[in-house]
This record gives sequence, C-alpha cells and structure tokens, in this order.
Amino acid sequence: MTEYEIKLSATRKTMERIETFIRFLDWNVESSGTNHLVSRYYDTESFSLLYNNLAYRMREEDGKRLVYLKANGTLKNGIYIREETKKMIEDGEDITSEGFLKNYFPRVLHATKSSSLWEVLTIDNDRHILLLKKKRSMIELSLDYLYFVRGKRRIEYNEIELELKKGHEEDLLECSSLIQTICNLKPTGASKYELGLRSFDLIPIP
Repeated sequence: MTEYEIKLSATRKTMERIETFIRFLDWNVESSGTNHLVSRYYDTESFSLLYNNLAYRMREEDGKRLVYLKANGTLKNGIYIREETKKMIEDGEDITSEGFLKNYFPRVLHATKSSSLWEVLTIDNDRHILLLKKKRSMIELSLDYLYFVRGKRRIEYNEIELELKKGHEEDLLECSSLIQTICNLKPTGASKYELGLRSFDLIPIP
C-alpha cells in the first residue's frame, strides 16, 4: 500500500484549538473519534533499518496487534510518498525471529543481514482524528498527542499528520497549505521513529 502524507509539528495548545473550532474554508470537517496507539519499534544495535530508510514496528490498537514495515520513500512537493506492508499477529508469533521475517518481511532480513532485532523505542499516542471532505476528496487529519518512551523516560511530542484517503495530491497540498497558514506551522523533516531516536540522543541530529 502506498501512503501520501504531510506531517506538521505543533504545540498542544494549537492542536486543541484546531480540534475545537478551526474551519478549512470549503472543506467539511467531521470528527472521527480517538484511538490510543502503542507502537514498539525494532532495529539492530547499529540501527541498520533506520539507515536503510525502513521502520519496523508492532502496533497495539483496539485489542489487535499488527506489525508494519514502512519505507521512508520519497519527498515530493512536501508530500511523503511511502510504501507500507502490514500483517496481523497471531498469538505466540515472534516478530523478531528469522522464520517470521523470512516468511513475511524478507526485506528486514536483507537490510539487517540477519542481525538480531531488539525494541529500541516505544511511542504512546493518543490520536484524535478529523475527516476533511470536499466533493470526492477526503483527507484524514490526525492530531497526535504522544510520548516517546524508553524505560522510565518519557518525552512529550505533538504532531499533525494529514493523509490522503481519496482524491489527488493537490488536495493534500491545499489542506496542508491552509492549516500551515492559519496556524503558522511548518512541516517536520523526519518520521516519528527518527524524531524519537533523536530525542534520546541515540542518533545524531543532522
């Protein structure tokens, strides 16, 4: 599956204001509820996946566990275009085992050269979702109130994620431009995974 996303950094206050009364000109805004997401990211000690532009995570959501492999992909006109593969996890499956990876995510084995994976970061996220609709277009706007977690340390971070669900890239750019202008926001330059690692000084800041 291919994702088309734009990510914006924001303060909690700005996100709360967006959720309560911001309007986006001729876009209809509908609340789509909230989700509590816990994502656990796995990598090698030398961050082989990160440096191969990959993120491998297990997410707990609505009582289900799914494992994802995301590629950083390309950046085009401010839009991140990324490939995503996911699989629901059955009880007892070890998502770091060579057998599991060989069957479902061989790209991980290739990138890590079969080095051991370990949990390097957890992201605890309260996601509030708004749907922006106009004619045949739909944008999912996620207000992510989250914490980067390692051991007992927790670092707060807030981000707005706009994902194109229906329509064209121009629709996503229009929504992003509106919210950036209204709220004086700027795009983020990295994935949540990379930002979390930087927060704990695990990788250098470019």
